[in-house]
Amino acid sequence: MKINKNLLFSFFIIAIGILSCKKENTQSDIDKLREATNSNVSIDSTQAIASITKQKLQELYDISALYTSGNRNTAIDSLNYRQIQGYFIKKDSGNVTNLFKELDSLRVRYVKIKNVEISTEIKEKDTLDFAKYTVEYRNSEQKSLGEFTKKSQYDLIKKTGKIKNEFKFYFVSIDIPEKDSISSGVIK
Repeated sequence: MKINKNLLFSFFIIAIGILSCKKENTQSDIDKLREATNSNVSIDSTQAIASITKQKLQELYDISALYTSGNRNTAIDSLNYRQIQGYFIKKDSGNVTNLFKELDSLRVRYVKIKNVEISTEIKEKDTLDFAKYTVEYRNSEQKSLGEFTKKSQYDLIKKTGKIKNEFKFYFVSIDIPEKDSISSGVIK
């Protein structure tokens, strides 16, 4: 019985194709939290908030990059803009004007959020929550346009419902400028 070389080669290619499509079992921190029970949770509330903050920042920047790369006059662009506004407590166009300008001027198409650190400041009777992070911008060819350190203010608002201690995440402002350590005054 003679085996056709083309048939054997085809089976070989199909076998390699099937084996190369094997799905990796990678799980994000958020997925681990969703599937975890109280008995095996090894993440504290600060780590959970930092993880959620990183996820929300990544989503906001991704949708903003998508929005700025479009024409801004289609139904999809309108939907993206409404979704962007949904990340903020106050639905105001001023929330993202500077972000859009920055993404536009650099022609950003891809964004990667890194090194998220959360902190809390107390001003009078208010507790303010901040996230300091690094954002890497990339162009349409995936070439890095630079990394920038940013600071954003967020708020966790307790949600009333069936689940105890459920919170809704909102940004108060994105990309807060850092204060200079030099005091203002008259220089001679």
